[in-house]
Amino acid sequence: MSKEKTGSRSFGAFAGVFIPTFLSIIGLILFLRLGYVVGEAGLLGALIIIVLSVSVSIATGLALCSIVSNIRIKAGGAYSIVHKTLGLEIGGSIGIPLYLAQTLSSALYLFGFAEAWKFLFPQHPLPLVAITIFLIVFAIVFISTKIAVKIQIGVFVLICIAIISVFLGGSALSGGSEIPASFSGEVPFWMIFAIFFPAVTGLMSGIGMSGELSDPKSQIPKGVIYGLLATTVIYIGTAIWLALSASTEALISNNLIIADIAISSNLVIAGILTATFSQGLTMLIVAPRVLQAMGENSILPKSDFFTKTTKKGEPRNVVMITGAIIAVSILLGSLNMVAQILTMFFLVTYAMINLSVFIEQQLGLRTFRPTFKVPKFVSLYGAVGSFVFMFLINPYACLIALIFIISVYFTIAQKSFEQKPGDVRSGLFRSLSEWATKKTLSLPESIRHIWKPNILIPVSSTRNLAGNFPLIKSIAYPNGTMTVLGFKMKKGVEENPGTGKVSDMEMEEELKELPELVEKFSEEKIFTSYSTIDVENYTDSLIVSMEAIDSQVFAPNILFLPYKPQQLPKRNLERIIYASKKNESGLALFDKDRKVGLGAKEDLHVWISPKALKDNLFERRYYDLALLIAYSIKKNWNGKINIWMCVDKEEEHRARTYLDNLVYEARFPESTEIHVVNKGFERTLKESPDGDIHIIPFEPDDTERIIDIAKIEGKSYFFVLDSTKESILA
Repeated sequence: MSKEKTGSRSFGAFAGVFIPTFLSIIGLILFLRLGYVVGEAGLLGALIIIVLSVSVSIATGLALCSIVSNIRIKAGGAYSIVHKTLGLEIGGSIGIPLYLAQTLSSALYLFGFAEAWKFLFPQHPLPLVAITIFLIVFAIVFISTKIAVKIQIGVFVLICIAIISVFLGGSALSGGSEIPASFSGEVPFWMIFAIFFPAVTGLMSGIGMSGELSDPKSQIPKGVIYGLLATTVIYIGTAIWLALSASTEALISNNLIIADIAISSNLVIAGILTATFSQGLTMLIVAPRVLQAMGENSILPKSDFFTKTTKKGEPRNVVMITGAIIAVSILLGSLNMVAQILTMFFLVTYAMINLSVFIEQQLGLRTFRPTFKVPKFVSLYGAVGSFVFMFLINPYACLIALIFIISVYFTIAQKSFEQKPGDVRSGLFRSLSEWATKKTLSLPESIRHIWKPNILIPVSSTRNLAGNFPLIKSIAYPNGTMTVLGFKMKKGVEENPGTGKVSDMEMEEELKELPELVEKFSEEKIFTSYSTIDVENYTDSLIVSMEAIDSQVFAPNILFLPYKPQQLPKRNLERIIYASKKNESGLALFDKDRKVGLGAKEDLHVWISPKALKDNLFERRYYDLALLIAYSIKKNWNGKINIWMCVDKEEEHRARTYLDNLVYEARFPESTEIHVVNKGFERTLKESPDGDIHIIPFEPDDTERIIDIAKIEGKSYFFVLDSTKESILA
């Protein structure tokens, strides 16, 4: 299957995700502070600190992988994820502090380089070394991101050699030292925790290059997971090795103890220098991308300035702004005073990413179909753990960070800019109690992203409704709703489709049982409401009812008609179809074959017309509701989806590529089968397996066509009309 590559989207999982993640986590803390943590907390305490810190990072990494596999992430990394899920206001309130944290972190790492440099050259002034290395890093990033990434690969190799040097040395090889005692209590546990925790705040760098990746949906999960696993193993292994190789006093008093126990101290010093260099370089690469992404959403003043790029796609303007902030920070002196607040910003970002995933999981929307799934408790732990650690590390820094973020949120909320559909806020408020309705309506509608089946069923015979309930439940369960509209037909009315040979008296008696039947549906965990009206004309009453119901806040979005299309006069069927289109409601006409019925409740067949090939970018589609219904039924049947297209021989390859990309972008199950045949549609349909249901999307002018298709016997059909409010790619 071909994957789209545009602009500078040329990096893969290793260079674009794994290496930035690895280099942002393996750095100053490993080489200069891990020995102190082991000495003060003891080996057991150090391992607990590492596991606690890494647990939040891993939970966030898994949440990232889940949400990235569900959306089309663009430039901006974590900002892109949060704003697509929770809206631009919350995205911006996270994006701005995230940008500042990454920018100032670059300055901190460059200061770390300067401090390590002074071990080799004590006579060199610290500010001069810091500003010199900054100019080198800035020049590399300004010239080309690709050059910077290539340099990172070399840095990665050097750091790996330095780590190997540590494990090849140490007195542990010849019996070793006594393992440092357990936690002594002389230094508070959470203070030691705070010293170590910045080591795991580099996760955001792993997704910071999202706009430069050729296939972020698959590359980010691979790079992030392997990066977290590799760095966690290194930290745990190094902590154990330090405990075996040096005394408690040496670990606490000597910041360069790791160099002393290595087989080559020069290699470790080189590792420290390259680690701090790479961390400063990584942050200078990813931070401008956040600023650029916010400019593209018009969150920032003069947004056009932030979005400009060179012909090669390099965002020079935002790189210069970021470089200026770093330079000023270095000239002003040490950033130790704000280091903990920066950690707070990272932790808030962690919390919001986990919260975004948890909300999506709780809402259970059909549009949340990640190909990488994580349990709910993982994202919940990541969100709660991030906030708890913020408070435990420094409650004052936590308070300052939260006040800053809230202030940014309200500032952005007052700004008028075009909202794009795609976040789940409306879905969240819709799931709350009645008081949240006003709040829901005050937010921009995001119907495509929060779509779930709300089915309207007109019935005049409850036996018809009861007979079709298993299928309706398969579409609606677990989060859909059903509205039953009981038609009390007057005696002598001829037009009454779907009732078979039921007499007028029998229909009247059955409608009296409607409340009890609806209650049984609700017990099946399908929220169902109903009403009954007296009607003289089926078609006119149905159209008027649809127009009245459409004014409701939570209006139905699928009109379900359980009868054959030829059971209504063609003119009346056309009126219902155009009324559905006018009211922006989907239409599902279920033609159940008496012999086949629902079959074995396994195979589903969706038939897509070859005219869809006119637009390879899926910009104009008329089959979204058909695929969403197929996906919903498949989840409840545990069956298999088959997608069919009948084309001429010369179009066969193009059709297969189109459907392959459609299945990939729609995040359909791997079991989905594609059938491209170069025979006529009717012949292929007749020869196809009887199946359980054949789902055929149609457009308003296709009335004659679906009537003809329904004449092909031996199959149960679902004729489906889009409302335009749903999207299989959302």
